[in-house]
Amino acid sequence: MTGQTRQAAYLLVTMLLLPARTFAQDRSSTSAIGMDRARLSRLQLLLDEAVASKTIGSAVGLVARNGKIVFLTAAGYSAPGVPMKEDAIVRLASITKPITAVAVLMLCEHGKLRLTDSVASFLPEFEHAKVADGNAVVDADRPITVYDLLTDQAGLQASGPELDAIWGEARTSRDFSRRLSRLPLRFQPGTRYEYGPAYEVLTAIIEVVTGETYERFLTDTVLLPLGMHDTYFFVPAAKVSRLAAQYQKDSSGNLTQFRHQGQEEQRVDFFSGGGGLRSTIRDYLRFAQFLLDEGRCKGRQVLSQKSVRMLTINQVGQRFPDSGYGWGFGVAVRTSAAGPDIGTVDSFGWNGGTGTLFVVDPRERLIVIIFVPSRPNTSGVSALRTDFVAGAYYSIVRSYDKP
Repeated sequence: MTGQTRQAAYLLVTMLLLPARTFAQDRSSTSAIGMDRARLSRLQLLLDEAVASKTIGSAVGLVARNGKIVFLTAAGYSAPGVPMKEDAIVRLASITKPITAVAVLMLCEHGKLRLTDSVASFLPEFEHAKVADGNAVVDADRPITVYDLLTDQAGLQASGPELDAIWGEARTSRDFSRRLSRLPLRFQPGTRYEYGPAYEVLTAIIEVVTGETYERFLTDTVLLPLGMHDTYFFVPAAKVSRLAAQYQKDSSGNLTQFRHQGQEEQRVDFFSGGGGLRSTIRDYLRFAQFLLDEGRCKGRQVLSQKSVRMLTINQVGQRFPDSGYGWGFGVAVRTSAAGPDIGTVDSFGWNGGTGTLFVVDPRERLIVIIFVPSRPNTSGVSALRTDFVAGAYYSIVRSYDKP
């Protein structure tokens, strides 16, 4: 048996073993929008192989261009013998952040907030912020601003046992903010970039400014206007059966379920703006399309074009640690075409520790989203997400990105 024959046989067996799923494309012709159907079908094989090899337990993947879905499929199992579905609700983790950034910018547009406002004007606990400087603790040179939080340049403690304890003890965003303020900053505000818990502090600010819970404000101001009717901090009982299982690798490298299908955490009053939302891939497409359309949704300008531009451009110069990328408001931004990752300058997106990832490419009018419900740091998930995005780009046969 030749290598090609073996591969064909393997793929045939793979397809027979996997559950039935929908392979959805806009039938008005993918070629009309510069995408190749045969190349897109390789994405389905990519996910199928990852399930068959027990690299992952399930996934949902989507590609859209020019406002049309050209690829949408679910792979794997949400429970033993139960096929994963395209409408599965998944824990978004850190791709919650750009949604929170939109909420902040909406408050700015309504005159309730300025990006230059000091955090202490809303959260007095940050009034006399201290900075760890070697073995000494010194006063902050200037107040932390809302802009510092949005761009992760506030100097907040990013990791460690003290921060872990706060995550475990805080009962609300306001409580989290008070506890976090007792820890010295890691650097002077505005002088470095470091990814951390800034979006939890932004959540506390939103609650102070609006007088509402972040859940209520976000639902009324962002989620419902964008048609995101399957997006929640805590999935309601009527839909909890759609909450996807999360997979992990045990100490022997075997794939097991970390959380089972429908297993939701107990509801609390801490609504994490940095990572707490659950959503479906179609709902997240609505959000991504809203950004691609420069703040328009259903014919209405929900957020100004200038605000969206601020969110999606590099705000931190050369401070972002990954070469060829910068950081906007909750998203990484491609600043150079050079490097091993296929993509386009000015594309943006982010990933979540639970296996989520999205990319929006304004030049190519392309959106790529993949959800691989898993425990953080599960081996194989990051590589699969990267391969999925690459496969979407490889499927472009007519590029709009001209030099």
